[in-house]
Order: sequence, then C-alpha cells, then structure tokens
Amino acid sequence: MKALFYTGLFCCLLVVANVMLWINTAMKDLPFDQAKALYLGYFPLFLQNALTLTLLNIGLCGISVWLLSRSLRLPGFRYRGTSTAFIGLDMLLISWLLFTLM
Repeated sequence: MKALFYTGLFCCLLVVANVMLWINTAMKDLPFDQAKALYLGYFPLFLQNALTLTLLNIGLCGISVWLLSRSLRLPGFRYRGTSTAFIGLDMLLISWLLFTLM
C-alpha cells in the first residue's frame, strides 16, 4: 500500500513540475507563440505537442487520484492527510488543465 502512496505522489509531482515549467517559461517577456515553442522544446519530439502534453498530464493526475485514494486505507494521519491534500491538488490541476483545453 505504501508503494501506491509514493507512486501516486510521484505522478502528482511530475504534473506540478510540468506546470511550474510552463509558468516559468510563460513569465519570460516573450510573445505567446515563442514561449510555447520554448516550452515544447524541453520535451522529446514525440511529446512536442501541447494537446498531447495536456492529455498526458490529465492522465497522470487521474492515475495519481486513483492511487492516492487507494492509499487512504493506510494507518496513520500522515498518509491519510497527505493523500487527501494531494487528491485535492490533483483535482485542481485536472480542472485547470481541462479549462486550458477549451
């Protein structure tokens, strides 16, 4: 069960790192198209598509929610509290990512 917790946490942190990379890139004083090209340049060729990355992030958040909800049965407040907080963060990220698809 602890492996589910740590795998779910890792999936969530991957998405958070990706979103932070986008925010950091978008904060540069560049037009949107150049900022998008710079952001996509960080990824291998098969992932250099904004739609693919967004869907991958939504999928990773969904996997993270599923794994963290399964790990809510672990004893101790540390696991349950952390799982609950990261499930909330995942749901917020899913909502934001779905909004950006519109």
